[in-house]
Amino acid sequence: MDQLSAPAVTALRQAQNTIIEHSLDRISAAHPWYRTLSAASRDQIEKVARVGVTMFVDSVDESGGAVDPSGIFNVAPVALTGAVTLEQTLELVRTVVDVVEEEAPDVVPAAGHDAVRVRVLTFGRDVGFAVAKVYARVAEARGAWDARLESVAVDAMLHDSPDDAAARAGTAGWRGTGPAVAIVARTVLDALATSRLRHECRQHVQDCLVSVHGDSVIVVLGGAAKPAESSATASPHAELASAADRIAADLDGAVVIGPVVDGVAQAGHSLRSALAGLRALPGWSEAPNPCRADDLLPERLLAGDPLASEQIQALVTGPLREMGVLYEETVVTYLALGRSLEMTARTLFVHANTVRYRLGRVSKQIGWDATDARDGLVLHLAVIVGRLTAGPTQ
Repeated sequence: MDQLSAPAVTALRQAQNTIIEHSLDRISAAHPWYRTLSAASRDQIEKVARVGVTMFVDSVDESGGAVDPSGIFNVAPVALTGAVTLEQTLELVRTVVDVVEEEAPDVVPAAGHDAVRVRVLTFGRDVGFAVAKVYARVAEARGAWDARLESVAVDAMLHDSPDDAAARAGTAGWRGTGPAVAIVARTVLDALATSRLRHECRQHVQDCLVSVHGDSVIVVLGGAAKPAESSATASPHAELASAADRIAADLDGAVVIGPVVDGVAQAGHSLRSALAGLRALPGWSEAPNPCRADDLLPERLLAGDPLASEQIQALVTGPLREMGVLYEETVVTYLALGRSLEMTARTLFVHANTVRYRLGRVSKQIGWDATDARDGLVLHLAVIVGRLTAGPTQ
């Protein structure tokens, strides 16, 4: 690269304050968003511009040694990267470079015009790379900090009170007030894959927390489903459950989805259910993947999960009893007699069609079909849990 003469360098130093002022004027005129920034942010940007022009002049002085363009941003606090985007910062750099490219050659002897232009463009390129590195470091640090906040929020859901869990989630960026659901997958994700998963979740729902725990990944979803996921007839709970299904289907390894709960304060219930389901999953070799925690109630009960007892009473035992003694008695007798319609009818002194009708009503109202082997197991256990909870009869 051609060297500039001593007179050319001296001329640039004498003109640098004028170039700086013209650069700041151009910034204010060319970028309306700049005028909307706080006075403190504008002051920091002005400092960066002044240092940048000064450093350029230093870079053309061969006696001054090497100049590192990333040092331009040492005068700006990290918080400025939150007020000004990377794209906006590059626009500012381009504006300053344009002014320097227009005015710097005019202040040096004619023989140095081309050399100055080449140095301006080279320095501007180096500054652009420096900007990208600064924002990359900030993004990496911010991502690591956000990940820690999300992990703390997930831990609070498991161990702290509902109010504390909601507060921790808010600190981690949770904004919505709608339902929530947890997904647990036995898979290993690196930082990049975790970031992609978080991005994918936010394409479907308003809020998400992603936390990596050893060989497992925990995802908590909540808030309103995105417009593309919404249905005019579906409830918010159903929309969130549908979004959870789509996200869970893309995860590797064994995946269990917890029940949808009313809000982030209750997310711990969904998360504990999903974790218990993942632990109990080996007990059902035919389980689908992803699998819902509520579909693993028998295995969870046998594994000693207290939430499974509560859930089966809420989902099965209570609704079955509300239907009346006849329906519960029909289900119990049918299961005890090996699922035989004829034997159940003879035992209850009713027609087989009556047994068929009652079992159909139970299936339609509660959601578990006694004529199905798996559903029959759930119903049988629900009756047993209900009787144990009620205690000995007098």
